[in-house]
Amino acid sequence: MQPSHKETLERYDVFRTQARDIAKESLPGNLKGVLNVEGIDHKTLNAFQAWKDTAERKVSWDWEFSRSYKIFYPKSFDMSVWLGNTLCSMSLGRPTFKGTEMRLDFIERAPKNCPYAGEMFSISLLAYEIYGDLIGAKKIRIMEPMNDKLIKYYMSHGGFKLVGSKKGNPHYLVRDL
Repeated sequence: MQPSHKETLERYDVFRTQARDIAKESLPGNLKGVLNVEGIDHKTLNAFQAWKDTAERKVSWDWEFSRSYKIFYPKSFDMSVWLGNTLCSMSLGRPTFKGTEMRLDFIERAPKNCPYAGEMFSISLLAYEIYGDLIGAKKIRIMEPMNDKLIKYYMSHGGFKLVGSKKGNPHYLVRDL
């Protein structure tokens, strides 16, 4: 690893930690002290194994790719949400190459037994907005929502507009931070 790449990883680790900590402190009163916001690490990937082959999953991502994603994109943001020892959700994203927008590329919640399932997207969105703000992004993107139902759900969180795919670039939702 190049020294400059390592320096970037370390510099953005500070922003990642700050964003997770601020998000944790900004949780609604009924969730504060109940849920924990962390990164995606070995513990998270081990807990993910319980989801991996469940029929209820809506996507088939093998979250092991997050290790290489975080190395390839040193400015990326990763998070997991926990209820005690139960993994509730994971998400992964990165700034655009110009750094003006924060991308939420992957998000998944526990496919079953998630008491706060309806809160997982809001918590992730909060943390991504905080991270985007810390690194100077002006907008947030939700990349390639899977279907119309999901697009409507994300849009219900206010201010998002759909940008269609063009010139080989995928469709996404975007709003100002």
